[in-house]
Amino acid sequence: MRTWLQKLEKMAAAAAFAEEGEWQMARDILQESERRSVAREAEKKNRRKMRLRERSYRA
Repeated sequence: MRTWLQKLEKMAAAAAFAEEGEWQMARDILQESERRSVAREAEKKNRRKMRLRERSYRA
């Protein structure tokens, strides 16, 4: 939910800049968020699967 709200805020900011005629700034805002999401997904793929519990409860 948090990421959805952040995306919506960035789109609203880009729209506000575009309304004022600052097209390049609006494009930069949208491209920056796009680059971050691509980098985040690559980081998730490279991250090893972590074990949820620290110790084994076998006898």
